[in-house]
Amino acid sequence: MSERFGGKAVFRSALLITGSTYVAYAAGLVTNMIIARGLGPADFGRYSYLVWLSGLLVVFMNNGLTTSAIRFISECMGREDAPAARKLHRWFAARHWAACAVVGGVFLAALPWVKPAGWDGHLLTFAAVALAAALARAWYLFGVSVAKGHGLFGLEAASVSLLAVANLVAAGIGLLAGAHLLGFLLIFVLHSLAHPLVIARWSRKAGVQADPGESDPALLARVRPHLYWTVVLTFAAALSNKSVETFLLNSLVGPEAVGFFTIAAALTRGGVDLLSSGLTTILMPTMAHAYGAGGVERVSRITSDAARYFQYLGLLLAGVGAFWAAPAIQIMYGPKFAEAALLLEVMVVVGGLTLTQGTFGALLSTTDNQRVRAGVAVFSVVFSAVTALLLVPRFGIIGAVVAHAISSVVVLVVVALLVVRTLKIQLPLADVGRMLLAAAGGAALALPIALLAPGLLGRLAAGVVYAVAYIACSLFLRVWYTRDMAVIGSVAQRITFLRGVPALLERWSRPA
Repeated sequence: MSERFGGKAVFRSALLITGSTYVAYAAGLVTNMIIARGLGPADFGRYSYLVWLSGLLVVFMNNGLTTSAIRFISECMGREDAPAARKLHRWFAARHWAACAVVGGVFLAALPWVKPAGWDGHLLTFAAVALAAALARAWYLFGVSVAKGHGLFGLEAASVSLLAVANLVAAGIGLLAGAHLLGFLLIFVLHSLAHPLVIARWSRKAGVQADPGESDPALLARVRPHLYWTVVLTFAAALSNKSVETFLLNSLVGPEAVGFFTIAAALTRGGVDLLSSGLTTILMPTMAHAYGAGGVERVSRITSDAARYFQYLGLLLAGVGAFWAAPAIQIMYGPKFAEAALLLEVMVVVGGLTLTQGTFGALLSTTDNQRVRAGVAVFSVVFSAVTALLLVPRFGIIGAVVAHAISSVVVLVVVALLVVRTLKIQLPLADVGRMLLAAAGGAALALPIALLAPGLLGRLAAGVVYAVAYIACSLFLRVWYTRDMAVIGSVAQRITFLRGVPALLERWSRPA
């Protein structure tokens, strides 16, 4: 069982998940484009708001249970104690369903205050769609999290790809049939309901199951405080992740603004997932396994490496995304959605620059510092809410994106300082400095192209030039270490046409 968390296995899992994310993202992108073009800005804004609200319910239903399940089930597997992992599975499952019932009841009571702007359908229809989809996806995410705790990362990869392609086909049929808002919402519900059915079947086949026995009281004494703080953390993070801005835009500006804001947020999230999903998915299980096997010292090394990897990918995303934002909106959504381009430029740059925040959050959770992480999350939601309340009523959609940018950068700085102070971990600032220099080199070569040829082709070419120049500059500045190349080499040796790449790259690496 422990071989699932070995270096080569983890790297292969990261590649698998990244590949599946490419499939899911491409399918989801086209699906979203189809729905937007079929509905137009106003109805697409209402559709986006309902999907966002359903997703928010999923976060509240799962709260800290999925994170804590990954954390402690992985740790049990790291100690080679599978019976304890199965008992924890049952303990978490009971609390998961209780949370679903409570959140569902609160949502039904709040219906008049959370409906989409301009909604002229029956209120119960809106409630049924949002709640059914939320319950199904919450069930799915819980099952996926337990599988990750067992090192079974492939279950999520396969299910995400399969269901995303099915959703694309359904959306295409809906467009050809002339579906309106309710038709696309029906597709959304059916797609959501398919998720738990798939993961439940595959989990049984993989032998992931709960044990009705009682968990060790000493273990639960560690699990409970971790879970309590994770609940606080998750609620705060959910409310600070563009949630206040989305709610205010729906209430004060209108459904079109929600649609533009949602498109920019979705494309940014997609770009982040394309580059970092593999690392993100395996990060906490790997940290937890290392913590169970070797304590804080072993986790510290993983943290430093992860921070470097995330920052490198983040700078790549920020540069390419800034140049490609306007062409992406123009090609995929058409002139009716042109207002989303500026929002996307800001969001993708901010998303890239703050990509390392996930590393620090996983570290605090893994090392039983949930109280610190929860404190950061509470600060985040308060700061985000205040910023949004100050800017959105006055500046509308521009105020929303500026509020998001300010709060994201401030929160990253705060959590980085707390990690250094709490865990005495040295951040790879010198390595990040080299990456920033590489990014500056890429921008210096790409920016003149964008200025001289500001049209679609010029912006696309500038993005390509930035990516190539950034990677080349990073090699010239020797951003990578020899040990990084060793990991890449162990995988590349399995692929014939890549076998010579590690030796070539090793010339541009440096010893640790």
